[in-house]
Amino acid sequence: MEAAAILGHPGQVTPGIDSLLSANAGDGDWRNTAIIGGPWEDDGSLASGFFELADAAVERWKAGHRNDAIVIPIICNYRHGIELALKEEIREAATCLRRDGVTGPDVQADEVDQWLSATHSIEQLVNRLTKLLGQLKLGPGQQLPAETLDVLGKLHVLDQNGQAFRYSAVKTGPRGQRILERVRPGQQQFDLVAVAEALRDAGTMLLYGVSGVLDSYSDYQADMADWYGAEAP
Repeated sequence: MEAAAILGHPGQVTPGIDSLLSANAGDGDWRNTAIIGGPWEDDGSLASGFFELADAAVERWKAGHRNDAIVIPIICNYRHGIELALKEEIREAATCLRRDGVTGPDVQADEVDQWLSATHSIEQLVNRLTKLLGQLKLGPGQQLPAETLDVLGKLHVLDQNGQAFRYSAVKTGPRGQRILERVRPGQQQFDLVAVAEALRDAGTMLLYGVSGVLDSYSDYQADMADWYGAEAP
């Protein structure tokens, strides 16, 4: 059996999605064709998709199509988009640090990917990104804003391992004594639109704000390499 590919290496991890269709499904309408995969698909592009899907659901809610069954899936999409955005910016920051000649497991591509694949913790991801941004010495005003950190910290408290918005019940307790408990045993009421805006703002800061700063820094590194005749690693 062929070994599954890991991030950064070519190879098919899963069958094509069209394998879900029956053999006699036909070619269908070409206007329904969707394109996925390839070099353009990364955690950043997927994060953007999760945000857009959640935004569309919120707009539907605001238009009067209010269905409480979609509330947790909306928050789940924002939460997962934020996780993916954090992972994407950690990779970008580590790449910039490698170009600056920084070494160590926190910035080596394979080890970064290995660490990222083992966590769904918003807190751990925020701490790692904050550390890397600090190492880049980007200057004042180039760290994560306090309001963004506040929302991310509260989101971590609500969902520490990426399960609270995926299921209605999760296992809790020490290994060997874990029991299944409801995530939301009591009814709650809140302003969905306001919560969605807070999550969307935090996600936007990560996916576009931090990325914009790192892209500018990357351009600066390329200019320095050109001016001084150095090659970026």
